[in-house]
Amino acid sequence: MFSASCFSQEDDTKPPKVNNFKEDSSFIAFSKYRESVAKAQIISLKNGGALLVRLKTNANTINRLKAAGSMDMATQVERETRLNNKAIIRAYSNEFKFCSVYFFNSDCSDSVKHKNLSGIFVDSNLVVNSSIVCDAPFYLVAEQGTIYDSSLGLVSEAQASKASEKGTPAKEVFMVIKNRFFIQLNKPFPYYQQGYSVKKYADYVKKMNTSFSDFYNKNKAFVIPTEVKQYVY
Repeated sequence: MFSASCFSQEDDTKPPKVNNFKEDSSFIAFSKYRESVAKAQIISLKNGGALLVRLKTNANTINRLKAAGSMDMATQVERETRLNNKAIIRAYSNEFKFCSVYFFNSDCSDSVKHKNLSGIFVDSNLVVNSSIVCDAPFYLVAEQGTIYDSSLGLVSEAQASKASEKGTPAKEVFMVIKNRFFIQLNKPFPYYQQGYSVKKYADYVKKMNTSFSDFYNKNKAFVIPTEVKQYVY
């Protein structure tokens, strides 16, 4: 089902807990440009941008269960993963109107990071469909997962491939918004939506859509300064 451009990635990797993370060099320009970067990101997303939703495959968990001979449990995890991903796609398709939205499996994370977007997007049946094309010059990534008291401030595009999140996990949320290098965004961008009930997925997406629209409407006249463009990718 996966294209040749896809590379495997751990679904359940956890960064170590650290303390003095704000000594990281990425905080040098943080207080000065944080608000401008957030405004630039929402404007870029609205005007020709796209939101790419990363779907977990839980492949590592499933493979470990199979290797241990727990075939029934592996089958159960596979089934629950498919049902969850279909529910996510349905919620976004019905309630997210702010910009174009696409869906990809976590196996294709490297492709997304490096703007290799051909043949990686899945349809509502979770089948990779090469006819689904995204040519947006700017995109962000949304996924279920953990938000962090981040160890990173503002990371330039030139340094993004070397950046590593080492902050303290705060909580699990339905949606966390990241840039294409999977670095969590910062306030005042509405970078996460709380909740984890499958029955309320549509409500969560609708709330996030409203948050995006409200933030954009407050800042749509903002002119993006040249000095922040290195942080908007």
